[in-house]
Amino acid sequence: MLSRITVINIYIMKKILFVAALCLMGLSSRGQSIDGLLDNVMSLQAKGDNKGLSTALGSLTSGLEKEVNDTGGDFKSGLLSQVGGLKKLMPLASKGMVKAGPLKKIINTIKLMLGANRLGNMLGGGSLLGKAKAVKSGLGLMKAGSSIMGAKSGGLSNLIGGAMGNANKLDGGGLAAKGAEKALSGQLGGILSMAKGIL
Repeated sequence: MLSRITVINIYIMKKILFVAALCLMGLSSRGQSIDGLLDNVMSLQAKGDNKGLSTALGSLTSGLEKEVNDTGGDFKSGLLSQVGGLKKLMPLASKGMVKAGPLKKIINTIKLMLGANRLGNMLGGGSLLGKAKAVKSGLGLMKAGSSIMGAKSGGLSNLIGGAMGNANKLDGGGLAAKGAEKALSGQLGGILSMAKGIL
């Protein structure tokens, strides 16, 4: 038979392992990027994973609030308004009452605003040289959410396509990169103005 001390040690080890597992789960949830969560919530809704959707919405709202409050930007108030819309959906998510249409509209609006906000902050933060990945990520988010603009989404997509070409040159160095940065600054200004006019 196991001694009492051995039984106690086994119990303690089990508790430690349980707590460690919970910590790892929490780290995994927090570690998922906002961009990934935006796509994940739509996937969870489509699968009917109500518990997962509720959890993902909680992580998404927390992440968005932190980023927007930390960085500010021209689209801060609009993004926080959309976060408020997500919060209203959270109690409905666990009951399976979140519909794809309204959720998709909010998610696409957030994608458009978030991408625009990040790009606006980069433009205001100085040189874009060496920031090809970040610029393309912001443009990609805007393009992914542009469907909310309806008929005007095509015009925005064309502008984004042109900007992507110059963004690819930002990390190349030399005169080509500097020329691309100058052209890109004007292109991004036009893209952000168009987004502001719609949102």
